[in-house]
Amino acid sequence: MFVLSSVAEFLGVNCYAVAREGASECVLFDAGLNGAPELYELLKEEGLTPTALVLTHGHPDHILGLPHFYEEFGALPTYLHADDMYRVERPAETMNPQFKAMLAPLVAQWEVPQVQRFSDGDVLQLAGLDIRIIHTPGHTEGSCVFEVTEGNESLLFTGDVLFAGSIGRVDLPGGDPEAMQRSLEIVKGLANQPVYPGHGPATRLDHEKRVNPFL
Repeated sequence: MFVLSSVAEFLGVNCYAVAREGASECVLFDAGLNGAPELYELLKEEGLTPTALVLTHGHPDHILGLPHFYEEFGALPTYLHADDMYRVERPAETMNPQFKAMLAPLVAQWEVPQVQRFSDGDVLQLAGLDIRIIHTPGHTEGSCVFEVTEGNESLLFTGDVLFAGSIGRVDLPGGDPEAMQRSLEIVKGLANQPVYPGHGPATRLDHEKRVNPFL
């Protein structure tokens, strides 16, 4: 497998594409605002066509790029955990006043996307990859980690659950420190593999188990 990434302007969200070696199709993770054009150019260079878009959670910085992603890539099948669906349906209600004012023009034109729900333990089979859903609430109610496998190879997309050297905030609406601790125990129990977080650099789970103070 290989991973391409671009960083969205708004809050530095990592937008990813993952594909099998030699494949023509890929899966996208997260839709950061203005993250689509750069990713589109990378995919064009590699000759890759997205077949689906998976959202790690429903915070505005990870979903508000959806209209732009659909403009670039078409009406991709889009997936999100059921517990965060309300965030996609009514994003303005989940924003603080500063972001609500800053993003008012975009929110005013927001059309609720057709999003398919998934649950813990589901396995999505997309672009020749198996994507296992691991529900890891704490940052939001519906935050998830995704273990993507092809043959004996696997990697993790951790959204805002786990970062290199840190974890996602638990003090925002929908955050839950106790739930996050339980989620981190689940993550610690996973096999050592590459980690692609929602913000910041990629890392490895075995490295995080050694040095991340939250693990």
